[in-house]
Amino acid sequence: MEMTRRTDVGRVRDHNEDSTGILQTNSGTVIAIVADGMGGHLAGDVASRLAVDTIEQTLRLEHVDGTTKDRGDLLIYAVRKANEKVYHLGQEKTQCQGMGTTAVVVIADEDEVVIAHVGDSRAYMLHNDGLYQLTEDHSFVNVLLRHGQITPEEARNHPQRNMIVRAVGTSEEVEIDVIDTPWKQGDLLLLCSDGLTTEVEERDIGLILSSTTMTLDEKADELIKRALEAGGKDNISLILLKHTGRSA
Repeated sequence: MEMTRRTDVGRVRDHNEDSTGILQTNSGTVIAIVADGMGGHLAGDVASRLAVDTIEQTLRLEHVDGTTKDRGDLLIYAVRKANEKVYHLGQEKTQCQGMGTTAVVVIADEDEVVIAHVGDSRAYMLHNDGLYQLTEDHSFVNVLLRHGQITPEEARNHPQRNMIVRAVGTSEEVEIDVIDTPWKQGDLLLLCSDGLTTEVEERDIGLILSSTTMTLDEKADELIKRALEAGGKDNISLILLKHTGRSA
């Protein structure tokens, strides 16, 4: 498996509230995390970093090469641990009150990808040159969209498009979605914060990822560049994983 990650503060924010993490086990299984924090100056940084560190530490101590269900259960356990730590720190420290973070977490091996997510950070799969969104945003705008109250175009420009309805650390309990999918040699997995997806059209993301002339690092750089050129109004973070085949 080939992998790369990027994060950029963007052109408007003065600090970066996104955090990322990548681990690889001895068996080659990869754990990848993108978290986008919120909660006022510096508190968002604290929430996202604490969530990523807690998930990494939790999964590092576990056997992640079990069944699909085992992996899903492990991801839920790890994200719940992160929720507990972020929530309690928010209760203890005045400057951290109300902080929280999105989280999209992946366990990937040569056969499948298992994903847990909370919030509006996303996972995409590029398969046979088609880009597929694997996660569903836990956002106010997506609720309106699903109920037919707004159009996709209205959703893209909605003034409350950044309002999420689920986050890690904002309450004692957290609801976590788990998705699993097979993948094959040549497939690409993208994890990203909404700083990418609000600035760059999915069609353009797909064209960049399906390029046959760019390396994986060049694709990551190009995605960041496009988001910055479009305004870079938020922090931008992404992880790319490429399935290189069994012999890799």
